[in-house]
Amino acid sequence: MRICGSIRAGGAAGVLLAVLMAQASALADDKPAGELWEQTMSMEMTGMTMPSHTLQVCVPPGKADEALSKPQGPGMNGNCTLQDAKREGTRFTARFSCAGKQPVQGTIESVVEGDHARGTISMSMNGQQVTMKTDSHKIGTACTPGHVPGSR
Repeated sequence: MRICGSIRAGGAAGVLLAVLMAQASALADDKPAGELWEQTMSMEMTGMTMPSHTLQVCVPPGKADEALSKPQGPGMNGNCTLQDAKREGTRFTARFSCAGKQPVQGTIESVVEGDHARGTISMSMNGQQVTMKTDSHKIGTACTPGHVPGSR
């Protein structure tokens, strides 16, 4: 009799584990994988050109045009607002301003065509004019949005 009770308990535990694994798998399928893009960024300031930097960016599926058109740089995360944002075909333009310790104002122009994007962000920061240029292409590897896989 003890053997039958152990088999029933083991069988029930196995069924419960299978149900929990199926639920976890279903939840994982609900969260779409992101799209991995490689972005090369260069920056010019008055009298100075910084070397280009390449990094990888994970964006939600189908949202590359939004993610790659945002103001980028230190202090530009949640404290920036867009004005006069316009999308005409594959081209996006806008003015932006960022509040904080170092207020920033500028313009954005980007073009996203399929698996390739390029953009220019011009801004005035601390009395200096700064221009950032980006050139991005989709790598095609799945990733987790919000997580930066790496930079080089």
